[in-house]
Amino acid sequence: MNYTEIVEALSNRNSIQSNRFELLHEISAFINRDSEETVARELVLRALDKKEEFGEFQHILEAFTRQVGLFPYLDRGQLNTRDLIAYELHRPTDQSEIVFNRVQAEVFRRLDSGENVILSAPTSFGKSRIVDAIISTKRHKNIAIVVPTIALIDETRRRLARAHYEQKLVTQITQRPSDSNIFVFTAERLIAYPDLPKIDFFVIDEFYKIDNLEEDDTRTVALNQAFYRLFKGGGQFYLLGPSIRQIPTGVEARFKCTFIHTDFATVVTELHTVDGNGDDDERLKNLIANISGQTLIYCQSPRRANEVVESLVNSGISASEKGFDNEYEWLSNHFHPNWIFQQALKAGIGLHHGRLPRSLGQYIVREFNEGNIQFLVCTSTLIEGVNTSAKNVIVLDQKIGGQLYNYFTFNNIRGRSGRMFQHFIGNVYLFNPPPQEELPLVDFPVLTQGENVPESLLIQMEEADLNTESKNRIAGYIDQSVLPIELLKLNNSIDPADQLTLAEHLWAISATKAKDLIWSGRPTYQELDATCRLIWRFLTSGRGKSGVYSGAQMTFKAWDLMKGRSIRERVENELTPGQYAAKSANEAVERIFSFDRNWAGFELPRLLMALSTIQDHVFTARFSMSGDYSYFSHELECLFRNPAVVAMEEYGLPIQIGEKLANELELSDDLDEALNQVRKLEVRQLSFLSPFEQEMVKDLQAGL
Repeated sequence: MNYTEIVEALSNRNSIQSNRFELLHEISAFINRDSEETVARELVLRALDKKEEFGEFQHILEAFTRQVGLFPYLDRGQLNTRDLIAYELHRPTDQSEIVFNRVQAEVFRRLDSGENVILSAPTSFGKSRIVDAIISTKRHKNIAIVVPTIALIDETRRRLARAHYEQKLVTQITQRPSDSNIFVFTAERLIAYPDLPKIDFFVIDEFYKIDNLEEDDTRTVALNQAFYRLFKGGGQFYLLGPSIRQIPTGVEARFKCTFIHTDFATVVTELHTVDGNGDDDERLKNLIANISGQTLIYCQSPRRANEVVESLVNSGISASEKGFDNEYEWLSNHFHPNWIFQQALKAGIGLHHGRLPRSLGQYIVREFNEGNIQFLVCTSTLIEGVNTSAKNVIVLDQKIGGQLYNYFTFNNIRGRSGRMFQHFIGNVYLFNPPPQEELPLVDFPVLTQGENVPESLLIQMEEADLNTESKNRIAGYIDQSVLPIELLKLNNSIDPADQLTLAEHLWAISATKAKDLIWSGRPTYQELDATCRLIWRFLTSGRGKSGVYSGAQMTFKAWDLMKGRSIRERVENELTPGQYAAKSANEAVERIFSFDRNWAGFELPRLLMALSTIQDHVFTARFSMSGDYSYFSHELECLFRNPAVVAMEEYGLPIQIGEKLANELELSDDLDEALNQVRKLEVRQLSFLSPFEQEMVKDLQAGL
């Protein structure tokens, strides 16, 4: 039998039952050929998917599983002495519950012996299990794990919390470190953390984003700065990601590391082309009417995801036995009755994209993973490393935003199908042809220092690490007298040329105009407007995003937030008739979420503090007085609420519920103290919370 015939036979229970031994014999032929290792492993996985059908020959299939290195799938109680010894040798430690596959064990041994490793492996490989095993060795006092998204901060934190490691888990900049810590940060948080101790071991997840300058300059610079800072600190490292074939020549020697590329997969991915008549919506409805299992539906943007969800809801699809009545009522009351999120939820359809509150994003993934929702419509925010129980992935669009995705991103999307220990075979349904296969090479800008490397990264590096061209590029910043080089470095995520242009403007403006910029505490509307317009003009390049398209608009939204209105009231304001009114409840709700997350919670405080340092230097020299925006920036970053309440939103607790707890229980504004208060609560006794609110508090407790 050839490969295709074996695959076809393994898909049919009757064929297996009538040809059990013959099928195993044919699979063994592939196992015994070294050149067919990947195919042999795939065939064993397909056979494991139908393991019960092999009856009295299951012991042979167990032997095959060991031969191809899939040790985690072995049933320890069924192993003979030889296989049992091999099985136990793939535990990282004698006490560990983890059992590695063959390549995982190799990577772990290298890391355990002190090597630096860059690993490229499939999504289903189990790269994070190696991290857990390294932590469990207790050899490292301080560990840093850098993840690409805040959603992954909480997922990683919860996974580590369940293991009850001795180190303190730190995920917020405001948290104080202990003697021994595990820092789980995005790159931006790591470089902003004020008292980072010496890191003994660090991990960068999705490390390929270190070479993403063309798509996301700011975040890529932050990731490069994080890597450079940690590497220069002398810590051992483990960089991990999928589908990387090459790294630049010289990286392994410069960083004293080993690059390992493997195609070792623990699930099988099957690609299916979606044919049929009608537009995409009709083809999608026909497909999901005939599909079983948990299914992700990938869309290119939040707007597209909303449209798809509305279409599915209007078609009358019901994909859950859970009523979600309590959830529907709570969401309608606290956001808007016409918001598509809770309408979809009531139909058993989940919605996930980057404009949702993080607590609701986590909630909907949890309901999906628990099987209460069959279909989860999502964007790329769920593709970047968040683990789900999806058996199927429907790739409805072939873009991210307005750009065609590349083969690398496509691999990331399709890698979300199937799940180790849950689905041996994952299905990917394509509405468009896949992109052409590439040979991805990940550059390390801090090493290669090409022309596209921003100067904001180069000025953060030590002179000894810069090549001649890079030294020449930043020489002008060192020799100028407009701003000290230390100040340019302090504002580490902002182009130094933009900082100098802004400073020159401040040196030149009149004392009357400067007066509106010299404020502290909370500004007046006029002062805030003068500040936001300056930020917009000099530090954002006038690029609109996240619902803000001018300095004046930035002022209005920040001022509206400072007034302390509820989210529901602010949503209603967005719907008030006028030139800038939102066209729908969906748009209104997402405008609020987008501003709070992207501008108030991150971008504007960062830019305010940069402007604050620059005006302080200039105006102190000019007028012997200056402003201080730090208090307002901190308040803005906390959305003018209890800082612990806002931080707990990332832990899965909606802000509205956190505020209830704060008001009723005098919740501390220190996150660690507030979490200890919540940990001790008897939730059933909190009569001021609704059933849904109690459920969310219990989930927060379970993740601590």
